[in-house]
Amino acid sequence: MITQLLYTSASRYPRGHPTDFQILAEALERNTQLGVTGYLLRDLASFCQVLEGPDASVDLLFSEIARDTRHDRVVVRMRRQVTERAFLGWSMGYASLSPNDAEFLATRFADGRGGVLLAFDRVGRIAATGS
Repeated sequence: MITQLLYTSASRYPRGHPTDFQILAEALERNTQLGVTGYLLRDLASFCQVLEGPDASVDLLFSEIARDTRHDRVVVRMRRQVTERAFLGWSMGYASLSPNDAEFLATRFADGRGGVLLAFDRVGRIAATGS
């Protein structure tokens, strides 16, 4: 089984700040080391990220993210066990969220578990198109 974890956080810096590149570069390296795949979405003021991999690796990465001073208000939106990865081949994909996608995700997170699953599907579609 693979652990999938989806979280959101507020960024302490606006989109395009040099810390965005730092976060992505660190994630690419660390995720590869730990056998984790996933996708990072960025809007003007926040992050939405899926991590997936061995339970202990996902827990380790998420604890590091939760302590990272570049993030604020880190919230786990979903954690589940699945039989296969949704982001196979992406040690860490990245895309900027359009205003429409950001609004859709925010609304879905407010809708509870069913909404989070819809949000997860939207993240997967964004990853599939690469934008």
